[in-house]
Amino acid sequence: MHETHLIEPIIKGISEHAQKEGAGSVSKIRLKVGEFMGVKEDSFKETFSVLAKGTMLKDAELELTFFPGSRIEVLSFDIE
Repeated sequence: MHETHLIEPIIKGISEHAQKEGAGSVSKIRLKVGEFMGVKEDSFKETFSVLAKGTMLKDAELELTFFPGSRIEVLSFDIE
């Protein structure tokens, strides 16, 4: 699960921002993922699901868009 070190800061950052906005939960997250990161979509989503348990992101739908690059960007997220 080499994705763990990539996903943990995303969960932390989105959680902090959503809490500041007074959200109860995050329903959808859109990420742009660089193809050169070596991320496999299924593995990334599975790891995200495990790490998001117990957080306000636990039920969030994760939408990944791949591009030729070597970074991950949070495009947007929906809060409730």
